[in-house]
Amino acid sequence: MIRLLRSGPNLGEREALRSARLGSMVIAGILVAGVAAGCGSGSKTASTTTAAITKAEFVAKGNAICGKADPVLSAAGAKLEARPPKAEIEALVKGTYVPSIQAQVTGIKALGVPAGEEATVTKMLALVQADLEKIKADPALIATDVFADFAKVAHPYGLTACAPTS
Repeated sequence: MIRLLRSGPNLGEREALRSARLGSMVIAGILVAGVAAGCGSGSKTASTTTAAITKAEFVAKGNAICGKADPVLSAAGAKLEARPPKAEIEALVKGTYVPSIQAQVTGIKALGVPAGEEATVTKMLALVQADLEKIKADPALIATDVFADFAKVAHPYGLTACAPTS
C-alpha cells in the first residue's frame, strides 16, 4: 500500500524518516534492474562477454553497490527530515535519488545474472524499474514505502542492503 505525502509543504517526521530509508530501497531496486539489463550485450564489441556470476557473488556485489550509495541517499533523507517545501522535495528526488539509483542500475548491469536465477532477477528488476518510474512521475512518493514490493522479493533473495527499511 502506498501512502501519499500529506498535503502542504512539509513532510511529517515519520514520512521523512521513511524517505531516508526509501533512498536505500531505491538503490536496491536499481541494483536489480541493472542485473536484468546486464543480460544483454552491453559491451562496445559484440565479441566481448562477461564472465558468469554466481548467486553468492551477485548478492555480495549487489549489496556492495547499494551500500556505496547509502551515504548520498542518507544525506538527501536528512534534508527531507527538515521538512522542505514541495519544490525542494522534487529537486532532491530528481537531482539526487533518481541519478543515484540510475547509477546503481548501471553498476548492476555489469554484473550479469546468475545461471538459473533469470526469473527472480527479472522480476526484481521489473519491480524496481516500475517504482523508479513512479517517483520520477510523482516525487512526493519518496515519502512512502514505494519500494516495498521490490523489497519483498529482493530481501529473501539476499539483497538486504537494498531497500533496507522496507
